[in-house]
Amino acid sequence: MSKTIYTFRVLVDTAEEEDVFRDIAIEADAPFEQLHLAIQDAFGFDNSQMASFYLADEYWDRGQEIALMDVSSGDEPVLTMGTTPIN
Repeated sequence: MSKTIYTFRVLVDTAEEEDVFRDIAIEADAPFEQLHLAIQDAFGFDNSQMASFYLADEYWDRGQEIALMDVSSGDEPVLTMGTTPIN
């Protein structure tokens, strides 16, 4: 049985005229944390900053946050990268 692999093209805003991007392939059932670490590694980032992914609709309107870690006050459930699969 083959696994589903997603390929993400990740762009970084720079002052340069050319786009800086990396293509990252990752298994569909991997947690968002694995994608986060792959992005950090691909661009040589030091992983010292907080980060989040956001779900979006077809118009790219920002939806629910998938946070690196749960820093909420506990009132609402928070999706975290370590426990939320990409698929």
